[in-house]
Amino acid sequence: MLNRRSIILSITLLCGFFYSSKGQTNKWLSKDSTIKFEFPDMSIGVAEKEEGPTGTTVFYFPKGVMAAGDIRGGATGTLNSSVVANAYERKMIHAVVFSGGSWFGLSAATGVANEIKNINAKEGNADLVPGVLGAIIFDIGRRRFSRITPDDELGRAALKSAKPNWFPLGAKGAGRFAMQSGYFIPEDKGADFYASWPHSGQGGAFATIGQTKIAVFTVVNALGAIVDRNGKVVRCHRNSADGNCPTIGELIRNSKIGTQLNSKDTSGPTENTTLTLVVTNQKMPFWALQRLATQVHTSMGRGIQPFSTQFDGDVLYAVTTNEIDNPNLSPIDLSFAASELAWDAILNSVPQMPTPPKVTEVKLKSLKQYVGIYNFYGGGQLAVSDGNSVLTAKFKGNGRIYFDENREYQLKPCENGLFIIDAPAQDVIKFNQLKEVIPASSITINPGPWHIEAIRN
Repeated sequence: MLNRRSIILSITLLCGFFYSSKGQTNKWLSKDSTIKFEFPDMSIGVAEKEEGPTGTTVFYFPKGVMAAGDIRGGATGTLNSSVVANAYERKMIHAVVFSGGSWFGLSAATGVANEIKNINAKEGNADLVPGVLGAIIFDIGRRRFSRITPDDELGRAALKSAKPNWFPLGAKGAGRFAMQSGYFIPEDKGADFYASWPHSGQGGAFATIGQTKIAVFTVVNALGAIVDRNGKVVRCHRNSADGNCPTIGELIRNSKIGTQLNSKDTSGPTENTTLTLVVTNQKMPFWALQRLATQVHTSMGRGIQPFSTQFDGDVLYAVTTNEIDNPNLSPIDLSFAASELAWDAILNSVPQMPTPPKVTEVKLKSLKQYVGIYNFYGGGQLAVSDGNSVLTAKFKGNGRIYFDENREYQLKPCENGLFIIDAPAQDVIKFNQLKEVIPASSITINPGPWHIEAIRN
């Protein structure tokens, strides 16, 4: 039998269980950046729109779960969240859906509901009205050009892909184009400053205490920075993971706090959101599940700083399958354990970075196949020119976080036919062509998880 001392020791050992400050992971993490665990009554699926890129993550509970929630901030994007505000001691919820796409992305949750309806109809249960909770992050705006967003079809695809006992980490599903730490980036100072606006993603962590299973999943799209257990900022550059980041204290002291956000319009939707799901199999009344949601959500201010600001719209759902009794694990101890797992999940959301290409000194024989005007969604144009045997580029329109308008950039040739934009962000450009003698038909900025496409005139 577990006593309180052993329970606290078990909880303490969870600290840093999945992540270390050196970026190492333990045996629970597979090579393809997924977390493996044992929770057979829950299936998880992801689906993505590469042309976005953006995505959806669904947590499916065929037998239903009881749900509570803690929702903070203005302009949160949720579906059926009023259900978790009421003391329903019933398993009313069958799925929780997280999506990119801002408010547009909520249609993915209705797609999941429709697909669950179809599944049950085929099984002879046509009268079931599935309870589906939804929540979205804002992954459009300055960070990408396209307005491709999750929809009904993507929600259905995510549910069809669902399987138990796994969760993909980083730039996957709803976390595909998540970002963090925007609080420390001066507004409207030019694209060079956005080099320090890093990507994040979705993270998860799992543990057992006695017969109790606890899992925490989160999509971090926060205004604040992700901070490790030693107080160090985990990522501080958009295209680099060199680990040479300051502590959160140093970052605060070196920042002009109070000046970055004065120009923001506080009347519109928030652009920053952290979505979290806590799942357990332990039986508990609604009041205890609600306190679990509040306690875990509050604890996340340690791993994301600042957290729950006026510019964040944060959502945490807590659910239980209500399967087992564990009198040795009180609601407050369970909440304490889940809070430690939440920090692990936050740290596990930090994505792997593509290996940057190496600059080559070899001069290109011909630049004609690259020269042209490339059109981005929204009307922006990148004009690539041959500037005395050196490729240059100039953007016209809204350059998002990548370009300042009418500024000339040199494109430095790299291995494998890639180029690096000679600017602090070190964004990569790939010219898409069938052969070297044929003009490029399009370009890809940052080929990989966060690619941006433009078509040649």
